[in-house]
Amino acid sequence: MPQIIQFRYSKKAGFTGMAVLLIFICLLLTTTIRNYNAHDILGTVIFGVFALLFVAVMGLMIVTRLMPAFKGEVALELDEHGIKDYIRNIILEWKDVEDIALKPGRSSAMLIFELKFESDFGKTVAVSLRWVEGSENEVYNTVLAYFDEVEGIVRED
Repeated sequence: MPQIIQFRYSKKAGFTGMAVLLIFICLLLTTTIRNYNAHDILGTVIFGVFALLFVAVMGLMIVTRLMPAFKGEVALELDEHGIKDYIRNIILEWKDVEDIALKPGRSSAMLIFELKFESDFGKTVAVSLRWVEGSENEVYNTVLAYFDEVEGIVRED
């Protein structure tokens, strides 16, 4: 029986996301203040609302991504039954997986699981590696090797 492999939330991705949001918030607040000083009420309200939306998104990111990273919580787990994506709350059983691929992206790669049938998530399930700690290729190779090992165990039974 293979051991359980766990990948934690990425602190680096959390800080990067927070930095980008902080830059946008600062730009929006600067524009809001300029509009206020120029007595442009409509501009002040519009940019103020966008600044508040970005603050809300930042708060959500802190609660759902950064706090779990600091607590050392598991983002992705492999066990003999399947793979668990705790970020999106997706559980796939190995017996339902036909193939696994890595789809590179601009900011992060995705694990693509081809299923043997149409599930609630569709026939193809994509799991983003943006919030998973570790190299995308290492995570992919680990998942693929684990799948091959479990698939071999299933065939022997």
